[in-house]
Amino acid sequence: MRKKVNLALQGGGAHGALTWGVVDRLLEDGRIEVEGVSGASAGAVNAAALAYGLHVDGAQGGRAALDKLWRSISDIGAFYSPVRRSPLEIAIDDYNLDDSISYLVFDAFTRMFSPYQFNPFNINPLK
Repeated sequence: MRKKVNLALQGGGAHGALTWGVVDRLLEDGRIEVEGVSGASAGAVNAAALAYGLHVDGAQGGRAALDKLWRSISDIGAFYSPVRRSPLEIAIDDYNLDDSISYLVFDAFTRMFSPYQFNPFNINPLK
């Protein structure tokens, strides 16, 4: 017999991706059944995707909907990311961004300016 649970999912930007992993594992386990779900901020985004997926195809549908959501967010975020490897870094096959010029410049900017100053066009991949 599966245990019925209600989930309250936290917000907080990147915490949403962490929550996706936790919920994915719970749904994969098969010993629980999600009876209700709510959330705030990124948790609400997760909750909406999860509720839709559960409605369409049960636990597997919930897992698929969350996977599609977060992979899409990741793809869009990578497109807008100012932190990229330079052609030289790609040529020498350097996968560590810690010493990357773009990372160092980005790190310096984020220490000097607020997110509102650094994003004057208010680009938000979640919109």
